[in-house]
Amino acid sequence: MYDSWLSHYYAHLLEEIDARCRRETLDYAWFRGLDDDLWAILLSKEYSLYPNLRAALPDLPEREVQETWNGRSGIELAGQSAAFYKKLKALQGRHGAVPLARVVVLDFGCGWGRLIRFLARDVAPGNLFGCDPYPGILDVCERTRVPGRLASIPYVTASLPFSERFDLVYAFSVFTHLSEATHQASLRAIHAGLADGGLLIATTRPPAYVRDGLHEALPRASAAKKLERGKPAYLFAAHDVQPSGGEVTFGEAVVNLPYVRERWGELFELVDVSLMLDDIYQVVLTLRRR
Repeated sequence: MYDSWLSHYYAHLLEEIDARCRRETLDYAWFRGLDDDLWAILLSKEYSLYPNLRAALPDLPEREVQETWNGRSGIELAGQSAAFYKKLKALQGRHGAVPLARVVVLDFGCGWGRLIRFLARDVAPGNLFGCDPYPGILDVCERTRVPGRLASIPYVTASLPFSERFDLVYAFSVFTHLSEATHQASLRAIHAGLADGGLLIATTRPPAYVRDGLHEALPRASAAKKLERGKPAYLFAAHDVQPSGGEVTFGEAVVNLPYVRERWGELFELVDVSLMLDDIYQVVLTLRRR
């Protein structure tokens, strides 16, 4: 629990917000001036002080749900989420055509809403969207009061489920799991839904994910050489259980940069590649809609 830290360093600030949460309907703009890591702690609910503030913010699903989806839970998962959130904001600021406060943003593959809740304080009300194909996961979002407009999509989608044009679409650990045909369909749907000059920020698995044997379903030596020799390569190993009615769409996927530049290049310009020290096997690609 982080009660002593919060009370020692942020008592006056958080007491004021807690009082506002008691008197008024929650406004995420109240949190815009807070340090990013403080914001992550508040969203984690790993504290008992400031009960009105704690009750007003979205709830978390059960630890089992968090760990099934993300391999982590609690404050450890909040730290990983905050690391991507910080990078997302920095990349939008560096490459985006619209300031973050005015972007219309979509979390593509939002899961139980662990990332979308971070952005609720940054964008204008009504500009935050999320979608996911997994049955029942949006019910978890609704139960935990995840902010934003959410909608279901099919596993292989021809379009986004919203009529809005997005300035920013992000997909954390989505293209790391899609079959080649599924990921190509997703890219076309995202491209069609992006505004001119809009950004797609997505993570992919690097060739080292195969070389280092991070998943038993992926062959190591020969596949790693194929991925690393400079020619376009896409490696996919299906999970045993397929949730899409028999069609193989989901598993472990690794793509190399030559593949991204060649196969994604018709739709997107690759403008940035960056790493995450918290998860070195999630490479962050920033792409601008052509």
